[in-house]
Amino acid sequence: MQGSARDFLKPKLVDSVELSTNEYRVVLEPFERGFGHTLGNSLRRTLLSSMFGSAITEVLIDGVMHEFSTIEGVQEDVLDILLNLKEASVGLNASETATVIIEKEGPCQLTVADIEANGTDVSVFNPEKVIATINEGGKIRMTLTIGTG
Repeated sequence: MQGSARDFLKPKLVDSVELSTNEYRVVLEPFERGFGHTLGNSLRRTLLSSMFGSAITEVLIDGVMHEFSTIEGVQEDVLDILLNLKEASVGLNASETATVIIEKEGPCQLTVADIEANGTDVSVFNPEKVIATINEGGKIRMTLTIGTG
C-alpha cells in the first residue's frame, strides 16, 4: 500500500460483458493489495442478502417423535429423510407459504416430484431427487410447509 489516501490506486471500469440474461462479467482494475477481496466479499454478501427464494421450512411426519427415529417399512431413518428434503429445490408460484401433504405406500420411492404432484402452488426443480425408499408394507405420511425468505 502506498503512503496516503491520495496516493491510492483508483480503479476504473475496464470491461463489462453480458454473458446471459442473469449473468454479467465486470472487470475493474487496478486495486491496492487486498482491496479486491474486500470489494468482492462485500458485493457477494449484498447480492446474496437481496435474493429471495423458497424452501421447505417445516416437516411433520406421522408417527415420528424426533429426528433420530426410524419409520417401519422405510429404508432411510428420519434424519436422512430430513437431509434429503433439505436438498429439495422448490418454488412457490403464488403465495408466501404452502402446505403439502404426501402419502405413499410401498414398495416405491418417494421423490421431490411427489411434492409438486400434491401442491398446487408448488413447483420443483429437481424432481428426480429421492427423499425415501419405502419397502413392501411400509407407508409414510408427511406434512411439509414451504415458505419464502
